[in-house]
Amino acid sequence: MDSAALEAKVFDLIGYMTSSARNLIDETPAYGPFRLVDAASRLVAILEEAGVQSPRLAALRREIDAGKYSVTVGPDEFRAFLDALVDTFVDYLDPAEERER
Repeated sequence: MDSAALEAKVFDLIGYMTSSARNLIDETPAYGPFRLVDAASRLVAILEEAGVQSPRLAALRREIDAGKYSVTVGPDEFRAFLDALVDTFVDYLDPAEERER
């Protein structure tokens, strides 16, 4: 993906995020966490299209996409999905990277 295409995709993502921020003022509170995990999935998709391959990011994206619509089922289901997603993220942390921070 060339830099102009990458810029366009990132610009679209930023548009999604900023318009979501505005809409969240008047929307159901659960939409905030949904939009955040959806934006994370979209970011990973942009990176993949740009040639950045990461097994852990791909796994997180699959988990996000499989569970993000649990927001429509109910708060307990969505909370459980988010708890599991955070646990998955922690499982993918690289201790060597953590020491470097």
